[in-house]
Amino acid sequence: MNFKSLLLGAAAVASATGVQAADLPVAPEPVDYVRICDAYGARFYYIPGTETCLRVGGRVRADYRIHDFASNGPNAWDNNEDISSNFRARAYVRMDARTQTEYGLLKTYFDLWFTSDVTTFNSTGVEIWDAYVQLGGFTFGRTGSFSDHWTGENWGSQIGQGLDDRATVLAYTAAFGNGLSATIALEDGLTRREALVANGTTVDLYGGHRIPNFVANLLVSQGWGSAQLSGVLTQVLAGTVGGVAITDSPLGWAINADVALNLPMLGAGDTLGIRAGYSDGAVGYVNQHLTVDAVATAVNNVNTATGWGVAAGITHNWTPTVSTSLTGTYASQDAFGRNYDADMWSVHGQVAWAPVAGFVTGVEVEYLNRDYSGTLIRDDDDLTATFRVQRTF
Repeated sequence: MNFKSLLLGAAAVASATGVQAADLPVAPEPVDYVRICDAYGARFYYIPGTETCLRVGGRVRADYRIHDFASNGPNAWDNNEDISSNFRARAYVRMDARTQTEYGLLKTYFDLWFTSDVTTFNSTGVEIWDAYVQLGGFTFGRTGSFSDHWTGENWGSQIGQGLDDRATVLAYTAAFGNGLSATIALEDGLTRREALVANGTTVDLYGGHRIPNFVANLLVSQGWGSAQLSGVLTQVLAGTVGGVAITDSPLGWAINADVALNLPMLGAGDTLGIRAGYSDGAVGYVNQHLTVDAVATAVNNVNTATGWGVAAGITHNWTPTVSTSLTGTYASQDAFGRNYDADMWSVHGQVAWAPVAGFVTGVEVEYLNRDYSGTLIRDDDDLTATFRVQRTF
């Protein structure tokens, strides 16, 4: 073997070695698939490949409910066909997506409720509690009415405090700084309707929907708490009676003022709320336990009902894990004649235990009383009790 052969053999080995080395897999660079987004608070992360921050959350709730067992008026225990008690399971799915744009913050949010009141499979009801888009100061979609602010301290697990409702809105909010803002909104005109009755009957003569409700508010929110003044305009749109169209559809309105105070001097997390309202033709905006917006006395005459109401509530934390809440409401309506004049009041109390973050269990008792001046509508009261177990994540 000469020197030339040795050189050729070494070159061949080096070439083969180079090819094999090139064929070896190379470890990929680490990729940050999930990045934490801390611009909007805890539990947000970036959707991979985007600058959109997403928070996924939910809740599971179990309610064990005893329905109306009050003695005045019909209740849930006076007939063998009544559902006197039931067990309820409810699951919540919540998503909050936010992106900063040249037009301001773009936010989309939805909150879906899946409720089962029976054990039968495929009997679950679905409710869209919230589903809205916000861009800059605009809000489009379903959310709480902008007329509502402080809505009670209690769960309102069966009767409810009657101080809030959902609405599909088109709204604009202007922020002025230092916690001060103002909102103007168009809201679904079917929201918060009570009844437009034919005089001497309980037949509801409300018509369809033509003009959305107009809502405006002024809100201040600072370290001490928050306060709001709101107003509503709504069309009391009458339908037909005996096949004849009612031609009078007056304007209804309502005004509310409330304050929600933080009370750290009593205990960490303690709060107090107070609310007062007055309406003409829109009593549901004062309290949804009122029942009559207007009375039709002729095809060309609709008399709006006036209503006023007050509410107050307090939550006190006795220990870091044990709290109690109490809310009371009073409201009155004055309609044409005496048959529809009514006073109502309610009390809602609960005791809650929250031993770990996100988990709460407790008992709530609610009472509602309606007293009518006339004899057309029977006086009634409701008394309910609920045991709740809930985990929010």
